[in-house]
Amino acid sequence: MPIRTGRRTSVVLPPPPPFDEVRIGDAAGEYRRIPGGPHRAWAYVFVAFTFEICSLSEIVYELLKRTRTAHNPDATILLSVAAGILLAVWVFNDRWRSIEAFSSRFCIGSGRVALLTTHICMIWVPSIAFVYANYRGLRKLLGA
Repeated sequence: MPIRTGRRTSVVLPPPPPFDEVRIGDAAGEYRRIPGGPHRAWAYVFVAFTFEICSLSEIVYELLKRTRTAHNPDATILLSVAAGILLAVWVFNDRWRSIEAFSSRFCIGSGRVALLTTHICMIWVPSIAFVYANYRGLRKLLGA
């Protein structure tokens, strides 16, 4: 039987949490725990995703205008659009259903006034989805 000394020869880390305990993201089923509304908001989240691409492309374009790529406007536009698409995919990756569940609470309208309320929702709900997606993207960036 080996003799036990007071020194630890190896560091034992706790095992990672089981997959069932990870509660963040669509893969973990987070969207099931978010209370949603009676209507689907998939189209509104798609509009928010498109707006995310446009806004991130504009930010990258403004940054690239101050570099040497500004001498070639085609390359500047191409790089900014590619970066905007990649960054938007990163923000919405594994969060699409959660954003949709959160945004569906703000969808209104059914019955006779559905045509009018659908147009109001087209302004209101993508704005909410855009802000919530950026909030979630910032939390993802910070590791929370």
